Amino acid sequence: MHSKLALVCAVLLALPAAALAQDTKADVAAGSQAWEAGWNAGDAAAIAAVYAEDAIVLAPGAEPVKGRKAIQAYWQAAIDAAPGQTSKIETLEVHDHGEMAVEIGMYTNVGPDGEHVDHGKYLAVWVNVDGSWKIVRDIFNSSMAP
Repeated sequence: MHSKLALVCAVLLALPAAALAQDTKADVAAGSQAWEAGWNAGDAAAIAAVYAEDAIVLAPGAEPVKGRKAIQAYWQAAIDAAPGQTSKIETLEVHDHGEMAVEIGMYTNVGPDGEHVDHGKYLAVWVNVDGSWKIVRDIFNSSMAP
């Protein structure tokens, strides 16, 4: 009898944690979709809004980009260098660690003429900042040969 009661209690205690993990995964995926929408609209401010104030972007071939203002400038320069290019982001995994989550995903970039431009992978570390998930570390690289 006691073992059944213990099992029921354990299941009931695990349910809220499982529900929170699902919410985190959905929130992180929604944040990535907001990033994608910002890029596709050519809106670097919308992209930067997905990042925490003290975030760092670790882009290939570049020094770390530190802080939301610098991140916005970085993405604006990237948008300006690739006019009309769109990106599709696919969240593959989200590992929930309470107030922190790690996202692994893939991206595909297409030119304005529909030509495949690039594809690769990324890892983003998210933190919950006052109830909103924000990227604090972002690293990505192409899967295409240089």
